[in-house]
Amino acid sequence: MLKIGLRSVLAHRLRFVLCTVAVVLGIAFVGGAMVFTDTLSTALKKQYAGSTADITITPVDPVEARTGPPATLAAAVVGQVAALPGVADADAQLLVSDVQIRKPDGSPIDTYGLPTYGAGWPHAVRTSPFRLVDGKQPWGKSELALDQPTASKAGYSLGDQVRVVTATRSVTATLTAVTTPAQAGPAAGAPLVTFDSATAQLVLLGKPGWTSIAVALKPGADTDQVRAAIATKVGTEFKVRTAAQVEADGENALDTTFGGFSSILLMFAGLALFVGAFLIVNTFAMQVAQRSRELAMLRAIGASRGQVTGAVLAEALVIGLIGSTIGLLLGIAVAAGIHFAYQQLGAAIPSAGLQVTPATIIACYVIGALLTLAAAYPAARRAGRLPPMAALRDGATIPERSLLVRLLAGAFLLLMAVILYLIANAASGMPGAVLIGLASAMALLGIVLTSPLVSRWVVRALMAPFGHQAPVTLGRRNAERNPRRTSATASALMISVALISGLAVIGASAKASIDANVASEIGTSDLLVSSSEPDTFSPQVADRIRKVGGVTAVHEVRQQEGKAQRARPSGAADDLSVKVTGVSDGTLAGPVTVALDSGSLAGLASGQAVVPRTMAKTLGVSPGKTFTLVTTTGKHPLTVAGILAPNRQLNAVVVSLATYEAIGGAPADSLLYVDVADGTSAAQTSAAILDGLKDYPSIQVRDQQAYAAQARGPVNAVTTVIGMLLALAVLIAILGIVNTLALGVVERTREIGLLRAIGMDRSQLRRMLRVESIAVTLLGALLGLAVGVLTAAAIQNVLVDDGLGKLHIPVLQLIGAVLVAGIIGVLAAVWPSRRAARLNVLQAIASE
Repeated sequence: MLKIGLRSVLAHRLRFVLCTVAVVLGIAFVGGAMVFTDTLSTALKKQYAGSTADITITPVDPVEARTGPPATLAAAVVGQVAALPGVADADAQLLVSDVQIRKPDGSPIDTYGLPTYGAGWPHAVRTSPFRLVDGKQPWGKSELALDQPTASKAGYSLGDQVRVVTATRSVTATLTAVTTPAQAGPAAGAPLVTFDSATAQLVLLGKPGWTSIAVALKPGADTDQVRAAIATKVGTEFKVRTAAQVEADGENALDTTFGGFSSILLMFAGLALFVGAFLIVNTFAMQVAQRSRELAMLRAIGASRGQVTGAVLAEALVIGLIGSTIGLLLGIAVAAGIHFAYQQLGAAIPSAGLQVTPATIIACYVIGALLTLAAAYPAARRAGRLPPMAALRDGATIPERSLLVRLLAGAFLLLMAVILYLIANAASGMPGAVLIGLASAMALLGIVLTSPLVSRWVVRALMAPFGHQAPVTLGRRNAERNPRRTSATASALMISVALISGLAVIGASAKASIDANVASEIGTSDLLVSSSEPDTFSPQVADRIRKVGGVTAVHEVRQQEGKAQRARPSGAADDLSVKVTGVSDGTLAGPVTVALDSGSLAGLASGQAVVPRTMAKTLGVSPGKTFTLVTTTGKHPLTVAGILAPNRQLNAVVVSLATYEAIGGAPADSLLYVDVADGTSAAQTSAAILDGLKDYPSIQVRDQQAYAAQARGPVNAVTTVIGMLLALAVLIAILGIVNTLALGVVERTREIGLLRAIGMDRSQLRRMLRVESIAVTLLGALLGLAVGVLTAAAIQNVLVDDGLGKLHIPVLQLIGAVLVAGIIGVLAAVWPSRRAARLNVLQAIASE
């Protein structure tokens, strides 16, 4: 049967080529994602996961914050560790990210997505993560060192003045040393600026402290015993790890990072393969229908039902293996191209050969083979039911199964979608949004199953405006003739359009909500000051702005990550990741417009906090109740003074600046609200502010409109990237339409010959096929549009309190999408219609 299947694929290779393309595109996505992430992860593990110390001590971060100041330890701990038996040296080290190195022209250096690190010069050479290449160790605030690749790319030489911007200040110092890049740890291969240890604490942290202790052991000392002794000495507030443990933790962190990236790509690959499955199902259904007599002949000469089914599945397996092979090779080529581009751009990524692992190869072949086998199985099973006597009859066909079971299953899914929607509305918030996503998936599958029942009538209604000429009527009837085939072809496009239209509505609603929030929540402030890379800046900025002419007030806002805890009756505590915002006096009395559901703002001055409505519901707190806030400095009990109505500017635990500093907040601002005197030009004041902050080149000054536009930027970026990835699914859906039309031409060869014989010319024939294509395309597009818009509206409804307060449907964009769908229908019919028009009339009539 495998030999028969292979010969059948070779004999009808043109019919199966688009099936293979669908598999190729999906597997290329899978293979490319796995090869690229494996390559990058393996290369980085060689450096990032290592350690130059025998034992490393780091403070436990109770928040596990990914942004903001790191957890630190005191110098006294270093002395305690150094005095223990077996310890040869204990070197306190400092490493901080969110540092920006400027080029000589003032622009930031190119990091290609890598963070830039600042460090203190190590005291012990043995545990130093880098080595001196040229120059001398920096000393004092006026000297610093750069790693060699960064200095070279930026064009710096020894003796040049280098500007560095950190979260606490801006520094211009002389380059006195060039070092190797860090050889191990999180900073390995990344841009690195180094100061002497005392200056590093001042510049990078703004306060005394170290981020780790690197321990070198005496010869013959037992690593595990010394580690245990250190752990006992310093207590549970510190993490004590051997070099092997540091390496394992680093590898796990990299696996988590790249695993998330890979999962996103694989999710889109899954979507592409799912849409491609419709193409494969249609192809095999039409192939089996066209070859009914051939398959019945196999039965007549002795093949069993299972053997006929196996022959069709063998064809699917051949297509799956061929598509998987080409897709894997294409995925490897794409991964190699991306890796080469990164190297050419000069990104500081370790070079390594492409990692094409056995797991990647097996996954690509298994996915490709299983997809085609599963998609072809319904048609293969029908082929096995052909009676042998069908070989003796012209026009033998496979009887279609009743739609009853399919319709009942589809109705059940639609009912479950409605129930999930009702539950989601009661849940609200992100849980509600997830439930609506599940409900939408069920609704799409339900429509796929039930659409054959309504497709005939929908197609008739859609084609009514096109008139009743013979080509239009014939094209419409062709689309109505086989509702299963029409709905399957349209379903692939429906799913793609549903995702794209839903994304468009959510994106437009997010941008409309941002505009509405900025307009309603930013009150008297004319200008807003922020920073990019790093996103926090020194309080000196606010002090300088207060001295600018025309500025009447400057209100400071600071932010860090934290965790809110609510005790349970069992004694356990739930941790909720939150933002902690500190505001200066008067910020909530004009610059930011706030509304309270209950309580008041007066308690801020006495060390209390106000929390958003959704957070209060989650924590179960109300004014006067207490909860525990965990920051990098420990646990802090806070009393709730008020409950905030939804406010995008303050979606956090809000405290006064004094309280913020008391709970360990870093002395670095994240946003300033600036009031300008009446009659003073905001634009001129903005220019004056920037002129006085030339040593802070990352500072950005915007009016309210520009601030709203900047806030919309991430939404635009996300929707663009996701839209581009979804375009792959649309491409496969278009291939499905082309494939269905092309196979329909083969299936109706004799019919087309008869139409030509009774007077239909080539242009009318092409028009007939265009009408059929447009009917299928519009059916899928309009169904997808309806599901996508309704889903997006439902998601917006449950996320009103989470910042998505406005529903905005981009009508013109959606109308444009329908028009594009019509154009796609016309283009999809070009090749099949030309092929049909070139058929020889007599040969077509004589065909079986």
